[in-house]
Amino acid sequence: MKYSRDIIEKVLDAVDIVDVIGARLTLKPAGPNRFKALSPFSNERNPSFMVSRDRQIFHCFSSGKGGDAIRFLMEYEGLSFGEALRTLAEQAGIRIASPLTAEDREESLRQELFELNGWVNGRFQQHLSDSKQGIKAQSYLEQRDIPPALIKRFGIGYALPDGNDLIQAARNKQFNLGLLEASGLFRKNPEGWYDFFRDRITFPIRDLNGRVVAFGGRDLSGNSPAKYINTPETPIYRKSKVLYGLYEARDAMRKAGRAVLVEGYVDLIRCHAAGVEYAVATCGTALTEQQAALIRRYVPEIIVVYDGDEAGLKAAVRGAGVLTGAGLKVHALALPDGLDPDDFVRRDGAEAFQALLDTAPDFVTFYANIRKNQLNSPEAKADAARELFEILSGVDNSILVEEYLNRIAEALGLSLWTCREAYRRFMASRNSRGSAVSKPTQTAGRTFSRDDQMFLADLLAYPDLRGEVALELADVEIENPVLANALEWVLEQDESVNNQNSEKLRGAAAAHLDPDALGLVSASMLLDPHDRNLAEPFVRERVRGLKLKYLEKKSRQLTESLRTAERNQDKTRVVELLETIAGTRRQMEELIRASRGGTASTVK
Repeated sequence: MKYSRDIIEKVLDAVDIVDVIGARLTLKPAGPNRFKALSPFSNERNPSFMVSRDRQIFHCFSSGKGGDAIRFLMEYEGLSFGEALRTLAEQAGIRIASPLTAEDREESLRQELFELNGWVNGRFQQHLSDSKQGIKAQSYLEQRDIPPALIKRFGIGYALPDGNDLIQAARNKQFNLGLLEASGLFRKNPEGWYDFFRDRITFPIRDLNGRVVAFGGRDLSGNSPAKYINTPETPIYRKSKVLYGLYEARDAMRKAGRAVLVEGYVDLIRCHAAGVEYAVATCGTALTEQQAALIRRYVPEIIVVYDGDEAGLKAAVRGAGVLTGAGLKVHALALPDGLDPDDFVRRDGAEAFQALLDTAPDFVTFYANIRKNQLNSPEAKADAARELFEILSGVDNSILVEEYLNRIAEALGLSLWTCREAYRRFMASRNSRGSAVSKPTQTAGRTFSRDDQMFLADLLAYPDLRGEVALELADVEIENPVLANALEWVLEQDESVNNQNSEKLRGAAAAHLDPDALGLVSASMLLDPHDRNLAEPFVRERVRGLKLKYLEKKSRQLTESLRTAERNQDKTRVVELLETIAGTRRQMEELIRASRGGTASTVK
């Protein structure tokens, strides 16, 4: 939907971006009206995510993402522009009309699906609470010892055995047939439409805003070949990007500083009943990189609880690799006697479960303990090492890799040198095969252009220019990684920092920059900057050049995407790309005209 500039500005003026982001990330002061945090969009050790209260913007230097509070919610929570705007409007108590125009069909459909799912969830809950219709489901939940408070908190419901209940009620509510089909909640046979969920306990799956995006269902009939089923993927539900229980667990995860990962709905609810309210579940699907990144937004550490059989171990190995690659510290736990969390807590109690979580070993130790009876030959140790190396292949932090290699060597009874050499050969072989997981390293020479050096020299000498440069380059990806790293560090410096305190500045640079970027900064510090009246136009022109180079690359990429869309005869995508390309080229022309003609005396 196209919202007026007035309503957008009204919403943005009514919220504080520091409050919006601070409710989701841990922000720390980084100067007057500035805050920093570890990036939620990438795996990093030093915070590069910056928020400005006076400018009401954020910028993540490690991922290049930036913008206002609306853009943050779009990036962080995967919302559309309209959804992010309405989220902030609701927070500020501002009423915004729902999208109604024909050109907004996709967003309108998403809103209608949210409305439909919310209504369906309410109906399922009514069925469960009904003294006659819900007695079968009530009896099941009572047998499973699921407390009423958690039934209410997680919105558990019941789908009646009658396959016509929901479809008839939905049609009576005037939901259109196209919407019902798109929801995935109904099926069609020669006799007409019928309910997908029949005689099942229902578990609503929520997004990060608490909206119901899908359902899981546990069979009560005993006649279905599938004990559990889920809503198929829809415009609002992508199973690879959603974790069951994350909405309910977020605050507890932040407080505990860790998460617990289990496999099913009832296992997760049992964890909450046991006081482990920082549990999330994959609901039977293989863990994805997107799900691991979601977890990493909230906590640095996770305990994976898996079945103790061979299939469970293989799933644990794969899951540990995905989680480790996302930057999480991974612990693992297989419950005794092959029990799942639900059965274990009901048998041994919440305290016993909590004690196992508190003493859960790191994944390498866990793996070695599981395999200990099989590690009695060099071949078996080599196989185990390869499985563990596969996990490490997704980690790009050399310190973490070294720490894990130490643990692997100890767990497998190898010398550290042997383990390092084996890992080096493993990675060399993997890279030579062109593995999709391996990342090509980007090398940069130790020589830097004079313009690069003078650009940084002027920014170091005149702190008032940095804020404008940071704003202008907030959404610009700088192709040269050395310049990008050095410029990021310079722009992060407090306004009190300039080239007059060079020794302090050089020491700070040495502590935070890689060798190539440090060389560029050091070279810049040795130069005399331009006079103030010359520095401003020079910096302005350098910014234009960086923006133009970025837009040229973006234009080439868009043009290639356009060719693909034309080959696929995707008319909607073609129109979108043509509009985007035209807008990009207009920006390029404006930059070129600004370079040729007079401009205002600001970095803008």
